[in-house]
Amino acid sequence: MLPILDVEAGHIKIEGLDKLSDAANSASALFGEFIGLVAVTLIFSTPIIIILAVLRHRARRQQAMNEMILKLAEKGQPIPPQVFDLPSAGPRSDLRRGIKLIAVGLGIMGFFYFQDVREAIGIGFIPLAIGVGYLLSSHFDKEKPAP
Repeated sequence: MLPILDVEAGHIKIEGLDKLSDAANSASALFGEFIGLVAVTLIFSTPIIIILAVLRHRARRQQAMNEMILKLAEKGQPIPPQVFDLPSAGPRSDLRRGIKLIAVGLGIMGFFYFQDVREAIGIGFIPLAIGVGYLLSSHFDKEKPAP
């Protein structure tokens, strides 16, 4: 019979199997820790990567615009004034922001109320209060006469 197998009373005993099991358990634990490390790293690095990508895109777009302006100037072509116009953010609408934030605050409060987590309902007061502030700002801005 093979020396690594020992048949005793109907049980098969394989030498070194316990060491193999220990190695598998330690590898499994190490793999689990590695997965956790990768997950945490990705969660915290994703916003940074997104911000860097946006900033890089803006820098490249500005560089391309500057190169176009230089080429036009070298050729003696007139530079259109639209090139220097900055994109406007549009009209400021505190009323719209206020209504949205009030709705978000009420939604959060309703969610926690119906989940029977009464202690967390207060979280909804934060956007609710900010929304009320925007509504008040909208109201006071309307009363000001335009210069």
